[in-house]
Amino acid sequence: MPAESPRFDDGLKRRPATEFVSLLVFRPLAYLLVRLLWRTPVRPEHLVLTHGLLGLAAAGLLAENHYPAAAFVLQLVTLLDGADGQLARLRGQVSQLGRYLDTEVDFLVHLGLFAVLAKVCGGGPALLGLVFLTFVLSLDYNLVAAHYADDDRPPPAGGLAEEVLAFVYTVLFAWQDGFIRRLERRLNPPPRWFYLLLANLGRSTQFAILGLFLLAGHPCGYLVFLAVTTGVVFLVYAIRIWRSIRFPR
Repeated sequence: MPAESPRFDDGLKRRPATEFVSLLVFRPLAYLLVRLLWRTPVRPEHLVLTHGLLGLAAAGLLAENHYPAAAFVLQLVTLLDGADGQLARLRGQVSQLGRYLDTEVDFLVHLGLFAVLAKVCGGGPALLGLVFLTFVLSLDYNLVAAHYADDDRPPPAGGLAEEVLAFVYTVLFAWQDGFIRRLERRLNPPPRWFYLLLANLGRSTQFAILGLFLLAGHPCGYLVFLAVTTGVVFLVYAIRIWRSIRFPR
């Protein structure tokens, strides 16, 4: 492990657009946390498991109608979620195991939150909300991977845990990745503003908006927000598909 403390801009992902909630709030806080953990034995995977447990705790608080507490815990989840990636890149501890674990723990938290929202707001709206959130996050990830950055995943290290997580990822997410990337090979490159739109509907922003609705005492309002913003994304993406077919590059 390097002895020198990390700088603020070290270990950050290269992206074509900025998520402003992350840039202005969570990235500085995550940097401070990384500095605190820099000389400790805490690994990125420990942070992933911690923010996964906190996310499920937030779902439990939401189920008990403790909305302000749930909103606060969700922001802690975002903080730790940002810190685990920074710590992994800075220490050279990026691994397939960690990436699978992070993605699947995030999805487990989403399942917990939307299961509670189903009891509060109805099963149909909550299920659609989960589908909408998964679509937006998956589209953002795959557009960046397909057009902007090389897929720099580390080689598999092997082991039972990694094999199990890889299987779960294949079942839940690999088909989405494959479908979007095959489609993207047929489309004109997305405009820069579309990256900006997707980036600012990222997980940090989603949890911040959900937190605001919880503080207002209206958790179901978040599902309306999610439906409207996803509708905009879907409409823009559909227009892009149509234009790419009509005016191929």
